[in-house]
Amino acid sequence: MIDRDGRVVHEIEVALAREEVFEFFTDPERLVRWIGLSASLSATPGGHFRFEIQPGQFCEGSYVEVDPPELVSFTWGWTDPAWQLPPGSSLVSVRLTPTRSGTLVRLTHDRLPGDLRAIHDEGWATFLGRLNATAAGADLPAYPPEGQP
Repeated sequence: MIDRDGRVVHEIEVALAREEVFEFFTDPERLVRWIGLSASLSATPGGHFRFEIQPGQFCEGSYVEVDPPELVSFTWGWTDPAWQLPPGSSLVSVRLTPTRSGTLVRLTHDRLPGDLRAIHDEGWATFLGRLNATAAGADLPAYPPEGQP
């Protein structure tokens, strides 16, 4: 959803401890199980964040806050100028809160231009669904699905 302040905000509950969920945002092997094809991450404040979400499409930025297992935030943008969102120009924050059955994941994507909010809202809904399925043990097909750009 897009809140009143123009931020993309999503919450999901994942049936894993937050320490394990945290790894899905900081470990390259775990990240690419739910989002992307390859990743290069250095999960320390100021460390790089780069992954290939689709063939030839890279998201890039740097970690801003890394507070295991509660919070991770990183700047975000696209290396492809067609997106008109240069690397590091927006901010993604992920707060992990323990629940009785696992972890509440609250993702907030801020500083997105108005025309890019809807596509990122849709993207995060898709990928957080994939995170939840991966955490539950599903072996997901590659993204994007065969035959889609």
